[in-house]
Amino acid sequence: MVKIFEIYQQLLESKATEAQGLNMLKKAGAENAEGVMSEFKVADVSNNQKNLPIMAYLYASGYKDIRNITSVVNDYNNLEKLGKVKTIQLTKDGLVLGDNTYNDFIKFSEFIHGKTNELNRANQIKSNVAADFKADKKPIWSGNGIDIYDGLGVGKCISYTQGGLTGKAYSFCIGQPANTMYQSYRDTKTSTFYFIVDRNHFAEDPDGSVNLDDPLHIVVFDNTEHGVELTDADNSTGTIAKPFGDDADKYVDYLESKGVPVDKMLVNKPKTDEERKEDEMLGQENRDLEWFINLPIDYKSKYIGRGHLLTNAQFDYLMQK
Repeated sequence: MVKIFEIYQQLLESKATEAQGLNMLKKAGAENAEGVMSEFKVADVSNNQKNLPIMAYLYASGYKDIRNITSVVNDYNNLEKLGKVKTIQLTKDGLVLGDNTYNDFIKFSEFIHGKTNELNRANQIKSNVAADFKADKKPIWSGNGIDIYDGLGVGKCISYTQGGLTGKAYSFCIGQPANTMYQSYRDTKTSTFYFIVDRNHFAEDPDGSVNLDDPLHIVVFDNTEHGVELTDADNSTGTIAKPFGDDADKYVDYLESKGVPVDKMLVNKPKTDEERKEDEMLGQENRDLEWFINLPIDYKSKYIGRGHLLTNAQFDYLMQK
């Protein structure tokens, strides 16, 4: 009898959070609010689906990528279960998490990605690359121990993040396979990414191998339409290791002291007509087989690179080619 009562209580709690989230979506004027909530319900891994209102809030706040929302909120759920973050309080001002309040998905996701990376690092075996370091990619500028790589394009960001520069994989969200975060940043603030590998921050282990423990050995330099944002290997966007912290100008001064022509090279690049055309064609997932077949081959690659899932029919078509 007690067990049945517990199950009944869980069902009530789940229904309550679903109703709260659905009401939030409807108040925000979301199209097909029931359909959106249905997708959230399938993806939410929290006990009694207590995080449905958080997902609904982020969607209602203007960010519409359901897959990204559920992924980040599920990462938050894991951190909360492990006691790495406090429980979110949903208020009229936004998502209150500890001393911070978030009413923007990008900022919230950056915080969660940073905390997730801290957790992963704590459980990760030290990773080294060969002492005779040589990147597979050609930099757009090189000098005084610094190599700079153009990160304009999700394909490049994935390659660089997955080990193409140092032989070590990183957790930068813009460079994870099957993701749409690169496009989210590009769409919301015209992010223009550059990857900076700084051998001045390499060290040497006793066995002669290169030690990459210093997070400043790689920095993602994002020149947005609002200013520069920096992320080092610790992956906490907006704050890099000392002595720079959240002072982007100080890091720019450092680069210039090494001869990097920051103002001429690390510039913000507005969206091109080709990008806008791609956004219009490939921005949303399209499950129609004929549409996919008729895409030019390079657009098929770009469509997949944006993280869109293929239907079985679309996948089978590719396998037959």
